[in-house]
Amino acid sequence: MRNKIAPILNLVEYEDKLKPLTDRRPVASLPFACRYRLIDFPFSSLYNCEAESAALFISGSGHSLYDHIRSGSAWGLDSSVGGGVFTHSQVKLKSNRSAETKHDPFYYEDHYNYVTKTKADYVVMMGSSLLSNIQIQSLLQFHNDKNSEVTVVYKKVGRSELIEDTVHSALILNNENSGEIEAVKDIVSMDKDDSLYLNMETMIIEKKTFLDYLHQAKADDLDINVGNFIQYTLDMGLLIFGYEYTGYLKAIEDIKSYYDANMDMLDEDNFNALFYRADPVRTRSKNSAPTYYGETAVIENAQFANDCEIFGTVKNSLVFRKVSVGENAHVESSIIMQDSVIEEDTYLKHVILDKHVYVKKGARLEGTAEKPIVIAKNGVVYAKGESKEG
Repeated sequence: MRNKIAPILNLVEYEDKLKPLTDRRPVASLPFACRYRLIDFPFSSLYNCEAESAALFISGSGHSLYDHIRSGSAWGLDSSVGGGVFTHSQVKLKSNRSAETKHDPFYYEDHYNYVTKTKADYVVMMGSSLLSNIQIQSLLQFHNDKNSEVTVVYKKVGRSELIEDTVHSALILNNENSGEIEAVKDIVSMDKDDSLYLNMETMIIEKKTFLDYLHQAKADDLDINVGNFIQYTLDMGLLIFGYEYTGYLKAIEDIKSYYDANMDMLDEDNFNALFYRADPVRTRSKNSAPTYYGETAVIENAQFANDCEIFGTVKNSLVFRKVSVGENAHVESSIIMQDSVIEEDTYLKHVILDKHVYVKKGARLEGTAEKPIVIAKNGVVYAKGESKEG
C-alpha cells in the first residue's frame, strides 16, 4: 500500500453543538475513552495501510491537535522520504464567500499541491466525527474489484441514531447487492423510523478524477467534500460505488452523542468492536505511573488511564490521566478528563469535566443521561453548586 494513497483528512466539521468542549479544540482532538482522541481512528486506518503522509485541513487554530500529533511518528507518518503530516488551518476563512467574493485561491491550491507532489495512485478523504475503525486495504480492494472511479463508505443505520438536525447525508443505491450509487439524499426530512445508508464522509478516488474535480470546483466555486465529489462523479457519468462498513459507528454530533459514545466503551462488546474487530487503534504514548487505588476506593465498571489517584467511589465512568478523586467522593456515569481534581465529599453524576477542572469539597452536580452537565476547561465547581469558567 505504501505510496499508493494520498490521504486528506477533512477536519472542517460541525462543532457548534459540541461546545464548550470545542471552544478551544477542533472535533478531531476531542478526548475519547480515557487515552485516545478522535483523530486517532482515521490516523490508525492510515497506519494500518502503510500511508506515508497525510494532509490535514482544519477550521482554525489546531494547537491541541498539533500537540497530540507532533511528527506523526506514532502512526508511521514521519518517513524521511516523502512522509509527513501537512497541516492547513483557517480553512473556513479561505472558504467563506459572499455574492461578490469567491473562495480564496489557496482553498484549492493547498489540495492540488499536496496531491500532485505525492506518488500516489489514489486519494483517500476521511473525517473524524463519524467514530469508526475502517480498513483502507479492504476499501481499496473493493474499489479495484468494481473498477470504480469513486468509492464511498456507508453504513446502514436507523434515522433515530442521528440527531434531528443532522448535517450528514444518505446514499441512494441503485442496487444494494452491487452497491452502485445513484444519488445523495438529505436526512433531516426522513422519518425517525426510517433506515438509511449513511454517507460516512470517507471515500477513495482515482488521483486524476480528484484533480479534474479541483479544476471544476475552482471554476464553479464549490466546496471540497465527499458529497460534492459524489455529485460531480454522477454528473460526469462515471462509476461510483458504496462500500458497506459493518463495524461500530457513532456520529459525534452533539454533547449527548459524544457522551453516549464514551459510555458505550464501558460495554466490552462495543469496546472490542471498535478497537479490536478490525486493526488495532494507535495513539501517541505517554509514559507515566500506574493509577493508584487507595484503601477507601470503590470501583465498579469504570475505565482509568495512568497516573490517577483514586480514594473515592467511581461507577460506570471514564477517567483520564492524572485525575485525583478524594475520599467519600462519588463519581457515577461521568467522563472526567485529564488533570481534574475532585475533592472529598463530592457527588457527580451524568457529568463531563473537561481538562483541568477543580471540584471543591462538598460540591454536587447531577445531570441526566439525556442532558449531561458539562464543565468547561479550567473551570471550578464550588460547594454551593455555582461554577466558574476557566
